[in-house]
Amino acid sequence: MIRVLLVDDHAVVRQGLRAYLSLHADIDVCAEAGSAEHSAKLAKELSPDVALVDLVMPGVNGIEATRMIRGVSPHTRVVILTSSSDDEQVRPALEAGAISYQLKEISGAELVDTVRRSARGEAVLNPKIAAGLVRTLRASERTELSSLSIREREVLMLIAEGLTNQSISERLGIGEATVKTHVGNMLAKLDLADRTQAAVWAWRHGLLGKSEN
Repeated sequence: MIRVLLVDDHAVVRQGLRAYLSLHADIDVCAEAGSAEHSAKLAKELSPDVALVDLVMPGVNGIEATRMIRGVSPHTRVVILTSSSDDEQVRPALEAGAISYQLKEISGAELVDTVRRSARGEAVLNPKIAAGLVRTLRASERTELSSLSIREREVLMLIAEGLTNQSISERLGIGEATVKTHVGNMLAKLDLADRTQAAVWAWRHGLLGKSEN
């Protein structure tokens, strides 16, 4: 049985969701909340498997509601269910802890499938949302890479090859202290914690083997 918490400030919406979801024997709508604060209280008390959360609510919105629910009930999988396909809302919602993001225009069958898959720990994104998120992430990554100087890119690629600061200094013909400065600047610009993360970032973005013109 998948226990579901409904979070929406419109009672009619909650009633419609409850009526449809209750038609399925493996889904139990265990509670409803009309606000983020109430949803967190119920999540703490009931620890539902899935919370269907509306993005736009008066006062505390669905993103903050997601953080609050996950904070008191880490087991609960949060599904954002909204009419908003704004790319700027999707990423913050996922970063707040939502596992899935669906538009209210989806069919009933798609909604039930999303609830079941989310309960299993699978991430489900509406195709429109997924396409927009990929575009946003790619644009962000291009901006991050363009923030690096040519020398910082060279240092990044050599770190990915496994070279130490001393080896990089010898390869590029610059002082080791200068290499350390470039490494620090590069990590800060890419918001990375250490050289290992820098190497992974370079591999993921296909920088190995590339040369600067």
